[in-house]
Amino acid sequence: MIGESLAIMAALAYGLAGVSIVRSKSAAKGDNGVFLSVVLTAAISCVLWLGWGSMSAYIVLEDNGWLAIVIFGLAGLFSNVLGRQTMYRATALTGAVSAGLLRRLTPLFALPCGFFFLGEKPGLLTLLGGALVLWGVLMYMRPFSSAASKVSITGVSLGVLSSLAYALAYTFRSLGLEFLPDAILGTFIGALVGVLWILLFTISKKGIRLGFAYLTHDFSFQYWRTASLLSVGQLLQFFALKSANVVSVAVLGTLEVIFSALFILFITKCEQIAVKRLLCAIVLAMAGTFLIFLT
Repeated sequence: MIGESLAIMAALAYGLAGVSIVRSKSAAKGDNGVFLSVVLTAAISCVLWLGWGSMSAYIVLEDNGWLAIVIFGLAGLFSNVLGRQTMYRATALTGAVSAGLLRRLTPLFALPCGFFFLGEKPGLLTLLGGALVLWGVLMYMRPFSSAASKVSITGVSLGVLSSLAYALAYTFRSLGLEFLPDAILGTFIGALVGVLWILLFTISKKGIRLGFAYLTHDFSFQYWRTASLLSVGQLLQFFALKSANVVSVAVLGTLEVIFSALFILFITKCEQIAVKRLLCAIVLAMAGTFLIFLT
C-alpha cells in the first residue's frame, strides 16, 4: 500500500498545483512561474541522480549513451517546454478541474505514439479504454448553461496539445530507456534541456536583459508554491512506481481532478464546477485509464 499511498499524495500535489496556477495568473508579469518550475525539476532530478541514479557519467558516454541523451533531450522538449507551457496556459484559461481532465487524454494520445515510434499495437481493451477516457473528457468539457462559464476554446486546444506533448515525451523517454536504463538520469537530462531551451529562446526573442527579467520576474512565494507542488508530485509519482504497478498509479492519478474540485468548492471558490457531470467524467476516465494500462 506504500506505492498506492504515494500515488494519492502525488495526485494531491498535482491537484493543488493546478489551483495554485489559477490563483496566481492575475498577478503574473512574466511567464507565470513556468521557467521556475522547470529549473526546480532539473535541480531535484539532478540531486536524485547523484544520490540514487544507476548510471555513472562514465557509463553514459559508452556505447549508445549519446543516442539516449539525444532522445531524452527530445523528451524534455516535449514535456518541460511544450507540455508544461501549454499546461500552465490551459489551466489559467479553463480552470484547474478542466485542465486536469484534459490531462487524462495523455494515455489516449500515447496509443498512436507508441504504435508509430515503438511499434506497440493496441488491443481491443486498450482502444475501449481510450474511448471511455475521451467520452469522460468530452462529457465535462461540454459548455455549461451559463454564458459566463463557457469553456475557452483556446484553453481546451492548449490542454489537448499539452496532453499530446506529454504523450510524445513519455514515448521518447521509453525509447531512451532502451539504450540507457536510468529513469532519473533521463528526467534530469530532459529538464536540463528544457531549462536551456526556454532560456535561450526567450533571450533570443526579447534580448538578454528583458528576456532574463521576463523569466525571473515571477519568483515570489505563490510561484515557488506552484513549482514545488509540481516537483513534489513528480517525485512522489516516481517513488510510487517503485512499489506499485503502473495501472494503480495511473488510475489513482485521476484523483488529481477530485482534489482540485474539493479545494475549489470548499476553500477558494475560484471557478464554477458542475459536480454531477464531473463525477461521471472521473468514473469514465478512471475506468478507461484502467483498461488502457491493463493490457
